[in-house]
Amino acid sequence: MTAYDIYLATPALRDADAFLPKLAQGLATLPPAAVLLRLADAPEPQLVSLIQKILPVVQGQDIAVLLEDRPALAKKTGCDGVHLSPRFAGGSVRDVRKLLGDDLQLGVAVGVSRDAAMRAGEEGADYICFGAGGAPADAEDILPGTPEPTPVELAKWWCLVMELPAVVEVPEPAQLAQVAASGADFMMPAITFWDTPQAWHIPA
Repeated sequence: MTAYDIYLATPALRDADAFLPKLAQGLATLPPAAVLLRLADAPEPQLVSLIQKILPVVQGQDIAVLLEDRPALAKKTGCDGVHLSPRFAGGSVRDVRKLLGDDLQLGVAVGVSRDAAMRAGEEGADYICFGAGGAPADAEDILPGTPEPTPVELAKWWCLVMELPAVVEVPEPAQLAQVAASGADFMMPAITFWDTPQAWHIPA
């Protein structure tokens, strides 16, 4: 076990069969603790079929599968949990926690907002995820004339003062060492990982 774990996120999938070779290669190249399964919009029977093809491949290697933004479907199909993206509009974190119960994991993407991260923890999240594209930095965290804090900077602060695990999105391989040094519990490579998994060499 390293000081951090890898958390791989898939592209938004429409065809499980087409992705399975990439999935197998990625899992072998950079074995993760968990996989975030993202699905393109489709009728529920099609989504269920896709999930049922992915789950045995991942869970069969003792790797958790978290489904993005579909808590009811995650519970129905036997996923290990749910990850709420910034686009989720199906209720509050507290609502999703109540739906999932205590057995399934719940993660929340919080952008670069300390307030959103703390609020997610208070409402029942099992981890928070810092990255681009989510909630902006809180006004009190930005001094005049300075840029907003980066996900890595927030992770350093969070891991010093909070116990709730933190995930940090990593946009490109060159940033792996910096994120690894932040103290984050999990690193989430960008979805470009699946095209060139060998490029994502984890620093010793």
